[in-house]
Amino acid sequence: MDYSFDTNAAKNLPDTIRTGTSSWIYPGWKGIIYKEKYSSEKDFKENCLREYASHPLFRTVEIDRTFYNPPTAELLKQYASLVPDTFKWVSKVWERITIPEYPEHARYGKHAGKKNEHFLDSELFKNEVLSVYREPECMKHTGPFIFQFPYIASAQKKAVNFLPRLQDFLSALPKDFQYAIEIRNPEFLSDEYFHILNAHSATHCFNHWNFMPPLHTQMQKAAAAGGLSAPFYVTRILTPRGMTYAQAVKRFSPYTSVQEPIEEMRQDVLRLMKRADKKSYTAYVLINNRAEGNSPMTLDQIVRQYIRSNETTY
Repeated sequence: MDYSFDTNAAKNLPDTIRTGTSSWIYPGWKGIIYKEKYSSEKDFKENCLREYASHPLFRTVEIDRTFYNPPTAELLKQYASLVPDTFKWVSKVWERITIPEYPEHARYGKHAGKKNEHFLDSELFKNEVLSVYREPECMKHTGPFIFQFPYIASAQKKAVNFLPRLQDFLSALPKDFQYAIEIRNPEFLSDEYFHILNAHSATHCFNHWNFMPPLHTQMQKAAAAGGLSAPFYVTRILTPRGMTYAQAVKRFSPYTSVQEPIEEMRQDVLRLMKRADKKSYTAYVLINNRAEGNSPMTLDQIVRQYIRSNETTY
């Protein structure tokens, strides 16, 4: 597909605005982002991060595979060898830390449908996840960790006891990393929730997802609680509101073009970027293909709007 990115607009973003996508290995981006010749699909998967990270639009990327298993030190070193010194990645945290109960799904094997004994296990997180990021070459590229919590049904809430356990968990974590909490229950957007985040220098991950309220509502909730004090913002633009992940995959794959722009979402992302710049916070903006159909194009159009606005709308 013929599409021209505004690389000058991307280059003119403030240094603190880090834009990127949810993962990067998409054959549908060939000819759009990926223009080099790769000898095989294996070569493409192992090395296309280098071409991705050389594009002016991308200053960060979400590592999605770390949701399923912790990375090895060798994998992170490989990633580090492919990106420039200024590039930061954002890592999704191993789901064994974030799901209170294993879903009824074949990939969970004997654990399917059972209570997760390692939910919010700080020692497991420190030993199995954080430890592999401490090598200096990896540390310099390490941005926030995203804890993606699933929607917790009403029948589970009492047993899960989410907010008190989140507070205990965050209090046990080392302070030399950054943490972003992504919740899928709108009712958790309370003063208590934001106070817990601020007490432990964590931030809320503003997420555009099926059942969550719009980003501006999440921002208003944070502001009403006194704001977020951690000097970084994270937003993940996942799916259209009211659309499941499976529906979005069916609607938008193979992710070769923007099909359904979400103007409200774009304006909210702009607002978050401008707030970050005004406060000298770092903003990590991560767009998923399942939001509009092609995350690089969505991101490019948001960046163009940001530059055109001349940082006047707050």
